Amino acid sequence: MTKRSILGRRAELPSLAKSCPALSHWFSSGLGEEILSQQLALTQPLVERLFGYHLMQAGVTSAVDFAACSRINHRFRLSACGEQSGAALVEFEQLPLPSESIDVVLLHHLLDFSGHPHQVLREAARVLIPGGHLLLIGFNPFSLLGLSRLLFSGSAYQRGNQLRAARVADWMNLLDLQANTIERGFFRLPLQQRELLAKTSWMERLGARWRLPWGGFYIIVARKEVVRMRAIKINWRGDQKPALTAVPSSPRVAARGHHHKR
Repeated sequence: MTKRSILGRRAELPSLAKSCPALSHWFSSGLGEEILSQQLALTQPLVERLFGYHLMQAGVTSAVDFAACSRINHRFRLSACGEQSGAALVEFEQLPLPSESIDVVLLHHLLDFSGHPHQVLREAARVLIPGGHLLLIGFNPFSLLGLSRLLFSGSAYQRGNQLRAARVADWMNLLDLQANTIERGFFRLPLQQRELLAKTSWMERLGARWRLPWGGFYIIVARKEVVRMRAIKINWRGDQKPALTAVPSSPRVAARGHHHKR
């Protein structure tokens, strides 16, 4: 398959509102349920370590509640389609939420199936408070599962973006989100039969033990960078009054400030 044909498929992506019902149905299949089960097992300890007042969860299926183990009291779900029960209907390219109002944002495969993945990520970064966390789950194109998504287009989960974890982390960096943790899962063959999936469980143990980079999905936990103010002692009796200066919390912010001064 040529690069042009891949780009053509991406340009023809249906909206999330149209894709979600078929994706939700696929996640109820044998392969989909196995992937959801592994995602939940890896996500739970990550979510338990995140604190705050407000948690926003958004994804392509409501089959699993990834935030059920969270210690945050106010948790809510958003969706692009009305089929997901208990979720508010929104457009993820333009979230109806104030800037810097959410402590934790959890995105489940939204970037994989959005026609504007960068804008979806930009909106997620906008609503995060400084110091807040973004937990993002996506499909890894450099995997057996990713290869099946690239070569075939018959199933709903096979029609989507091919976004590497490193590329998503670069996008995050541009939005002042620092990726601190990357987990990977589902190293086995993408088979629909539960019996065959069970027979390839040894591949899962091997991939997890050696932390191989070709898991079928990745989980990225990123923190929104903040700019700290450093208080300095001012000599009011001197001729020159020193000014308060902002100390960047990361090398990226420092480099950006140095570039602007030039």
